[in-house]
Amino acid sequence: MAEQNVATATTIKISPKSKEILIILAVLLGIIGVDRFYRGQAGLGVVKLLTFGGCGIWALIDYIMYIIGDLPNDSDGRVIVDKKTLALLQSKANIVDEFGQPVR
Repeated sequence: MAEQNVATATTIKISPKSKEILIILAVLLGIIGVDRFYRGQAGLGVVKLLTFGGCGIWALIDYIMYIIGDLPNDSDGRVIVDKKTLALLQSKANIVDEFGQPVR
């Protein structure tokens, strides 16, 4: 039997929180976990506060991940995006990957 590739519609939930604010909080107050509190992760925020951001290492890794990693999620699983990404998603433009194939 031949297998069929069935594309399923995916709903992406966008958080009302801003990635720009998240990055600023990570830079200025990441060592005391304010970025984790902003994301709605109070438990990790407290741990980060008590360990001073894992002696700065955890705070630095979080900052780097916010800049170059996947889009972070808030406590409800919604994606935190920046203004440019949100504008692109709202534009309904035809988006293609590096090979020219449409991205669904």
